[in-house]
Amino acid sequence: MTPDVLVVGGGPGGSTAAWRLARAGLRVLLLDAATFPRVKLCAGWVTRRALADLEVEPHAYPHTIQPFASVTVAVDGREHETAWNQTVSYGIVRAEFDTFLLRRAARAGAEVREGTRVRAVRPERTEVTVEANDGERFAVPLVVGAGGHGCPVARAFGDVDAEEQVVVTQESETRVGLERLRGLTARHGTPELIAEPDFRGYGWYFTKGDFLNVGIGALGGLPIRERLARLLARLRGDGRLPAGLALAPFRGHAYRVHRDRPRRLGDERFVLVGDAAGLARDVSGEGIGPAVRSALLAADAILAGRPARYAEDAARTFGRPERGLSRLSRHIPESFLVTLARLACTRPGLRRRLLLEGAFGMG
Repeated sequence: MTPDVLVVGGGPGGSTAAWRLARAGLRVLLLDAATFPRVKLCAGWVTRRALADLEVEPHAYPHTIQPFASVTVAVDGREHETAWNQTVSYGIVRAEFDTFLLRRAARAGAEVREGTRVRAVRPERTEVTVEANDGERFAVPLVVGAGGHGCPVARAFGDVDAEEQVVVTQESETRVGLERLRGLTARHGTPELIAEPDFRGYGWYFTKGDFLNVGIGALGGLPIRERLARLLARLRGDGRLPAGLALAPFRGHAYRVHRDRPRRLGDERFVLVGDAAGLARDVSGEGIGPAVRSALLAADAILAGRPARYAEDAARTFGRPERGLSRLSRHIPESFLVTLARLACTRPGLRRRLLLEGAFGMG
C-alpha cells in the first residue's frame, strides 16, 4: 500500500496530524526513530486549549494529569505567585502523553512504525522519496515534517538557517513519590519558575503526581551546564533537593522559538509542524500547544486538497516572526530589555497577562 501521506516524527505534532488524517480516511504512514514509550523531556504541562484541540477530556485521560491554578515566578531570590480561580493548565509526563497520542493515531488507522529512523528525504518533481534506516524506500505525494529541531524534512527542503538562534535545555524527570514530594515543597502540583539573572532563560521545579521535573533552558549567554549547576545549588540550598534524593540523569535538547526569519512551512509536497517549523512560543518555549494546533491546520489544508495553503494559515495563527520581539530587540539596549523582563515577571498584572497567559498560553 502506498501512503497518501508520510509523517516523520511521532511526538504531539506528528501523532496529531496522523490521527486527524487517518480518521478522515487517508492512508497514513508514520515513522519515528524511537520505540514508545520513550523518554521525552520537557517541563511537562499542557494548556486547556491544547487538550481541547486534541479532543481529550482531562478526567478521561488515563495517565498522570496534574491540574494547577497557580504559578510561582522567582526573580532575584523573591517568589511571586499568580493564582487563578480555575484550572489554567495540566501537568503531564511526556513519555505517557506522547505514547497515548501515538497509540490513538494507530487506532484511527494510521500505520505506525517505531524504531524506524529516516535517513534521507529527497524532493522530486511531483513526489518525495523517503529512505529509512532499514533500506526501505517510500515514494509519496506528501510528507509531514514533525521531527523536531533536527527534522530531516526541514533539512531536505532547504530552509534551515545555519545561523538561527536556538534554545538549549538540560532536564531531569524522576519518579519520587507523591508523599515525599509534598514534603519537599509547599507548592506541590504547581510550576515553580526561576528567572535567570540575565533573563535569557529560566529554570523550573515542577512536581506532578509522583514525578519531579527539574530543568533549565536559555538562549545564549552563560553555558547551559553552568546555569544548571547554579540552579541545582539553589534548590539544594532551600531544601527542595535534599542530599538523599537521586535525580534521573539530565538530558539536553534544543529547539528554535518563533522569531527572526520564518521557515518555509510547506508547499504541495511537504508541510512542517511544531518544533520542525520553529513554532515554540517565544520567551517561554512552550511547544506542545503550537505543535498540536499547527498539526491540525496542516491536516485541514491537506484534507482540503490545498497543502500549500497551510503556510498562510499558520502565519495568521502564530504571527509572522519577522514582525515580532526579535526584530524589535535589535534596536533596544540589552539593559533596557532586562528591565522590561524584570517588570513583566514582578508586576502582578504584567506577569499574569504578558508572561503566563501570553507567553505560556495559560488560562
